[in-house]
Amino acid sequence: MDKRILLYIIAGILILGLILFTLFPGMIYAIKDSGITGNNAADKCDPQPGYTEESWREHMSHHPSIYKECLS
Repeated sequence: MDKRILLYIIAGILILGLILFTLFPGMIYAIKDSGITGNNAADKCDPQPGYTEESWREHMSHHPSIYKECLS
């Protein structure tokens, strides 16, 4: 396989990832809070930067499958 083709594929994947994270910035929190990264429940129940306690509870209520430990 030509090295240029491999370089184009890698660059394309990186650009696509950057575009997705730009268009959907909440994906970063969704991935982090889903448990895939190994964060514990106490960390994801605490308000994230830029949220008040009330607005974070409202946010969590929109995602009950991710925040079920926090909402009970």
